[in-house]
Amino acid sequence: MRSDYYKYICAGVEWFKTKHIDLTDNELLERIAKDGSQEWSTALFSRYVEMIYGVCMKYYKNPSDSKDATMDIYEKFCTKVKTHNIEYFKSWLYTLVKNHCLEKLRKSNRDREKFNAIPLVQSEDFFHPFSEDQKELVLIKLEECMTKLKEEQRVCIDLFYLQKKSYEEIVDTLKLEWKRVRSLIQNGRRNLKICLEKE
Repeated sequence: MRSDYYKYICAGVEWFKTKHIDLTDNELLERIAKDGSQEWSTALFSRYVEMIYGVCMKYYKNPSDSKDATMDIYEKFCTKVKTHNIEYFKSWLYTLVKNHCLEKLRKSNRDREKFNAIPLVQSEDFFHPFSEDQKELVLIKLEECMTKLKEEQRVCIDLFYLQKKSYEEIVDTLKLEWKRVRSLIQNGRRNLKICLEKE
């Protein structure tokens, strides 16, 4: 469905490019500011759709995600271009595209980290008294609780549970004694459990 929508939009890109070819970017911005018509916004966006898609490819590295991002940016563009006082349009547009891509990648990484953190809270003794329905809320709170750990505990928890390192690998990485690593992981896990069970 999304790719069909992309094809539909792209089919109209050339038409919008030629329809208002006599107007400069600034003149289109003036018309957008004056009456807010999406026709002007689409005409302006269409001039740079290849550049926008190219920047998305730089960040996402694949056509499917880049096409989806281009459509998301189009919707965001049509809203923001009406309300922002834009002095240097190309710079503003590039920043909009870049920030959108980075925001989505950061969210994707956070979601991946939360998914990877599931084994940490999966066991009955650690996850009790949270129900299955509360898992997402617990994972969000887990991120917050991780930041409250002492540095060595947080690093060891991250290496052991999220990066799947063995005790021996952590010992080699951090240059700590085996007993110290075990203690940091056990204490960090206990502190996370206490933090999660607080109201």
